[in-house]
Amino acid sequence: MPSNYGPPDLARDVPAALVKLFTPKMTPGMRESMSRRMESPEAISLCAYNAFLWSLVVSVPAAAIVLLTLTYPLTMMAAGLVMIPLMIPSYILSGPSRRYATEQRSFLIDTPAVIGALSMSMNRTPSLERAVEMGTRSGEGRLQKAIASVAWNALTGETADLRRGLSAWTSGLDKMNDGLRRALHLIMAAEESEGEGRERLLDRANSIALEGLKEVCERYIGSLSFPVMLVFAFGVLAPVMLFSLIPLLGMENGLVGGELNLGMLAFVLLLLVPSFTLGYIRSIMDKNPLRGPRKEWKMPKDRRALVLTAFPAAMISYAVIGSLLVAALAGLGVLLSTLIVLGPREKKGEQDTERSFVDALYRLGNAMLGGQDLERAFEEVARTEHGAFREWGLKIVHETRTDRISLSEAVKADEEIASRYPLLHQNYLAVMACAGEDHLGAGKLAVNLAQSQGDVSRAQAKVRENLRPVVDMMGTTSTLFAPAIIGLTGGIMGLIGDGTAALTALASIYVVELAFIVNHFLSGLDGWSSGQRGMRSYGIRGAVALGVYLIASLCGQTLLFHLL
Repeated sequence: MPSNYGPPDLARDVPAALVKLFTPKMTPGMRESMSRRMESPEAISLCAYNAFLWSLVVSVPAAAIVLLTLTYPLTMMAAGLVMIPLMIPSYILSGPSRRYATEQRSFLIDTPAVIGALSMSMNRTPSLERAVEMGTRSGEGRLQKAIASVAWNALTGETADLRRGLSAWTSGLDKMNDGLRRALHLIMAAEESEGEGRERLLDRANSIALEGLKEVCERYIGSLSFPVMLVFAFGVLAPVMLFSLIPLLGMENGLVGGELNLGMLAFVLLLLVPSFTLGYIRSIMDKNPLRGPRKEWKMPKDRRALVLTAFPAAMISYAVIGSLLVAALAGLGVLLSTLIVLGPREKKGEQDTERSFVDALYRLGNAMLGGQDLERAFEEVARTEHGAFREWGLKIVHETRTDRISLSEAVKADEEIASRYPLLHQNYLAVMACAGEDHLGAGKLAVNLAQSQGDVSRAQAKVRENLRPVVDMMGTTSTLFAPAIIGLTGGIMGLIGDGTAALTALASIYVVELAFIVNHFLSGLDGWSSGQRGMRSYGIRGAVALGVYLIASLCGQTLLFHLL
């Protein structure tokens, strides 16, 4: 993050006394990664120091104003303002570490394809330079680009030779890429071997690459139990319990003597708690070893943009009627209706679709091992496969004939598969790149990659089975139990007077927001961030939660009326 982006710099150099404090912690791997991104530690340090100065300029006067003008407990916001000058520079200084970790995780997706391409080329022609060239043409992932950068440095003389440059680069890999490191060293050793010895080394390199990806996936699966329970406990149950106690706290003889600050309550329950919960959920998803690169959000250019009309609808309703409850229900009604009517439907049979592509890759490899060329084998598999691959494969074949492009170019240009199944997309590209050199080697690579993909699919099924009890409980709680409990307690022990409508509006927004957050979390776990659940599922879950809350609230008020 260069310091010339954002507000103007308040300082051109970091004071000597603070250089150590504002220097990011670096490792050899991080330095190499930063050099490829054209980043420098000095620019990061200066950016962090200027952010520290700007945050002091803004937060210190703001904290003083809060302390002098507001009353307790609003004065507690001053503590948060004071922490800003420490949090922003720390976030900037940790940027290289975060980007390095993201890059290392992205290497995992490309490892089987790259190692397979390197092994195929090395088995055909024992040349490390030619093998590296083939590996860089096996896809467009970050691993291919990193190895291409190593080869370029060797070509331009920045490193002594390719072998030394590749060995130095592997020493900077993270622990999660131990399989990639060992596989690359075996391939370099295979260049100096002959006959069966070389073949054994290359087979071992392929098996290590496949096992490394499988082990990382299993470790990720084992680490999910505690985060899921933590999200369920503090992101779902704790706010629900607090919401259930709100009416009791606000009663005349309650714990706070009938004075309840709904503004502060809305800030905590509608903004603070969901923000921390959503941030923690995103951190869990980002550690997914099979997660593709995060795409930039773009404003949709279709009818889904109509969800933004919920805010004008709420403001118009409040201006006309003057009721927070009516305004909240009007805004939520427009939002949920738009999501249900215009949002894409949930993709059914996602696992069957992925299995069809894996089976097709396996059959493609066997056909090429039988002597067929890539185009003929691909078309035969597309016409004989009965799963979801059939429609996609025939579409690709049609594009190659109408647009006069190669099969590899057609697959590379298909963004749908690249976004839904990044690992499968890389595998198909690797096989097609290798087919131009050796059909038999590409067929063997396709079979190995299909086997690896099958292992990954079984790992996905395992995580679903292990987490199913907690996931089902979380979904049911956010949709049925939490809205019902909040509605009943709010109806039976509701605040007397003007606070009842405001509390009901606040609770209505909360139950819909909770349903959205849980749906987003379950979508990431079930589909491994593949976007399996469409926007329609958010609208349906939110509408059910809101309906349950309103019905429970009416039932609670009716019961209170009969008791009185």
